[in-house]
Amino acid sequence: MPWNQDTALARIKKLKSEVPDFDVRQFQEYWQLYKAEQAARSMQKQPATPPLFSLPKNRAIVVDTVQVYIAITNYDDYRLEDGRETESSHKRALQLLHLYYSAADRAIEASSAQRVDFHNGRVHAVVLERGNKGITADTISEAFAFIEDFKRLAAAANRELAGSEFNVTFRIGVDVGTCVAINNGTGCEQEPMFLGSAANHAAKLASGQEPGVYVSDRVRNIVGFQSVGVLSEIMGLSDHDISLNSARRMENDQLVYGVQDRSAYVQQVMGNWQQEIKRGEFPDYTNPNFSFYYKEPPLSKINYSELQPSRSIRMPVVSIFADLSGYTAYIDNAVSTGSIREAVTALYVIRQEFQNVVEKDFGGRKVRFIGDCIHAVVAEGTSTETKERESVATAALCAGGLQSSFRLCKEVLGNLNSLGLAIGIELGPTPISRIGIRGERSVRVASSIATTLSEKMQKECEENGVKFGINALRAAPAALEDLLNNAGYSAEMDYGEVAICLSATPSAIASGPAVARAHAPVNVPQPRAHFKSE
Repeated sequence: MPWNQDTALARIKKLKSEVPDFDVRQFQEYWQLYKAEQAARSMQKQPATPPLFSLPKNRAIVVDTVQVYIAITNYDDYRLEDGRETESSHKRALQLLHLYYSAADRAIEASSAQRVDFHNGRVHAVVLERGNKGITADTISEAFAFIEDFKRLAAAANRELAGSEFNVTFRIGVDVGTCVAINNGTGCEQEPMFLGSAANHAAKLASGQEPGVYVSDRVRNIVGFQSVGVLSEIMGLSDHDISLNSARRMENDQLVYGVQDRSAYVQQVMGNWQQEIKRGEFPDYTNPNFSFYYKEPPLSKINYSELQPSRSIRMPVVSIFADLSGYTAYIDNAVSTGSIREAVTALYVIRQEFQNVVEKDFGGRKVRFIGDCIHAVVAEGTSTETKERESVATAALCAGGLQSSFRLCKEVLGNLNSLGLAIGIELGPTPISRIGIRGERSVRVASSIATTLSEKMQKECEENGVKFGINALRAAPAALEDLLNNAGYSAEMDYGEVAICLSATPSAIASGPAVARAHAPVNVPQPRAHFKSE
């Protein structure tokens, strides 16, 4: 059913009434409870769970962290074939992600780091400060040790398991700071989150084409490196700097993190990995049988638990990124003023309403929440093909619904005037699957040029608005031209305005495309016409 103001308002009020009474604790208090819980699980022969990974939905933990983002800088070399996305290039890209997601998780298991999320060609991990006097040089050193271990293990996995097919390079961003940890997921859709400026800044440091390890001045000041100010965005650390400052933390003369001999550690992990593959305990991460099928819309019927490499979706979809602008400053202020409950309550309601808009109102499917951002996909079509113009029209209506629901959230919740909503939209062939370590630790993935460009369009909106990518504009109904400027951007997009625009004439959605606008040509492939039927 389409977005409706009365329905949305009722949903938001209901969500507000159902918000759990958040139990906000400092990490030191939580840590003692966590250790007791893990001891009990061990006695009952239950598997251990990472700290802060599967928090109850009513708990928020204030914790000092080292935030680490590891991005593949040459990812497009593997997901494009002669400058185009094809079925074979998407298979290769997913094989690459399958290998490196698995390597990252294995490196994390042997370290004090914990995985937060994977997104396209990017790993997000965090090292928790267990003391109560702020981030220490030892904790940063543990993060450096994890980085070094990951790079060595990734190289070995590529060499020994993939025949050196994936010669990737990494750009790594590191920052430190206090965050609020919460969890939004359940079962196979766990979504641990660390809200705060440190996570955002580490992600920005990892954004770029030049490989290396890039750290903030906050990191430099703690470990004794020279501060570089704005140059911290472009000056990376040397491998020598990383190795020199990677930790071997000792407690009571026992090594509790890291390995004395990294070569032996990598050899041991690779040996175990290969044996598990031979015994059939885990899938062959390096050569999974990726097989694609077309999923008839609505995409809200996608069940991620049913997806795996041998049963993956690939079809033209519209990718939507909707990000709360100003929320990082808002949560940082909440930490400093003691209003964390209010901040996480607002996020709880807003994000759930965004998912309702995508899935209940427009038949789309949430891929994941990335902090205060939702990534979703929508499509319209038949049992055999996606109807691109109708899909973009639905995405425009969905963007209008998100903007309108966001305004209602601000009215119902109050004290959110500092927040905005930026939305990016792009169309293109996109594979959707689950990869990496099997079971609850496997990862939902929807990765394509369209997903990358929709995120880029969102970032170009700055604080507010909606921006369409070039392929979405080419396929969009002509009627949308009245709402967008020459760059495909609208500073405000209300659901009612979009609905009126698209229903102005009976043929409004059928006509088009919306633009032959003044966009510079970009090397983005057109979707293929035919996909496998389910």
